[in-house]
Amino acid sequence: MKRPVSLRGARRASKQSLLKDCLTSLAMTLVCTTISFASPPTSITLTYNFSKGSLHVEAVHPSFNLDKSYVRLMNVYLNGVQVSTLNYFRQNDYNEFTDDVPLTAQAGDIIRVELFCTLGGDMTKDLTVIKPEETPPNQSAGAGTNAEEK
Repeated sequence: MKRPVSLRGARRASKQSLLKDCLTSLAMTLVCTTISFASPPTSITLTYNFSKGSLHVEAVHPSFNLDKSYVRLMNVYLNGVQVSTLNYFRQNDYNEFTDDVPLTAQAGDIIRVELFCTLGGDMTKDLTVIKPEETPPNQSAGAGTNAEEK
């Protein structure tokens, strides 16, 4: 024979179920909120400087808090081979990430940069290095930057 459920026992089970549902909803809200704040860089500009042997990386990456939302990792590839992994612990500007990476490249090389945000977003940009134009001896060579972005 089944034992009758008391009104007190039914209320306790109902309260436990309600508490469980509330905690589940709160957890899902927190997860979704964190995901919605993930802000990958919105654009990346790459320039290669032959005379310095340096890759200049600029990325538009808005940050609401420089200690919590910043570009945390940059991977650099040269012709498909990873040549550099750089970790960062803060972004210097609320709107932009910049860095110069020592890199030796030749005309025709393909440089790929991957940037990762602390809150989960990422972006990739490729650059095909082109040969700098020859400058007549009486003119300044300028920055020596020549590249084609993709």
